[in-house]
Amino acid sequence: KGLLVAVERLLLQMAALLQDAHLVKANGDKVDASSLKGKLVALYFSAHWCPPCRQFTPTLKDVYEETSDKHNFQVVFVSSDDSQEAMKGYMNEAHGDWLAVSYDSPLRNELKRKYGACAGKEQQEVKVEERRSGIPALVVLQPDGAELCFDGTGELSASGPVAVKRWREKLSA
Repeated sequence: KGLLVAVERLLLQMAALLQDAHLVKANGDKVDASSLKGKLVALYFSAHWCPPCRQFTPTLKDVYEETSDKHNFQVVFVSSDDSQEAMKGYMNEAHGDWLAVSYDSPLRNELKRKYGACAGKEQQEVKVEERRSGIPALVVLQPDGAELCFDGTGELSASGPVAVKRWREKLSA
């Protein structure tokens, strides 16, 4: 029981990391960041114009649909698209029913700087000092916002839904 209380406390910290986030769904509905409480959260850095992103997104969508309820898994899209319209189009065309940081939210670029994941063409504009990954990048988070897994794209591509199960088990360990 003490472990469950500790895990719950950490999961509340995740909601705090994104508490001021303007989160949206593909249909434009706004979603309160408190909905992330208790979830395994992965930030998905991607863009429609990026061929490797368009190649990985269907894999992520399939895994998300299989694991979102079973493992309480939530993806939050952090767009590198060139416009809000391109972001919305990509979400409607290819994404799962996950959330996104609103295109006009300053948090979108703050997350790129914090985790060092962005498209090369935006690195200077976004002021990412240490670019650790291009896009696509899937960064799985611990409840306090620290990285649980930085190479989520690689792990998910190699292991599919098993990767999500392992991430959830790491949180419980």
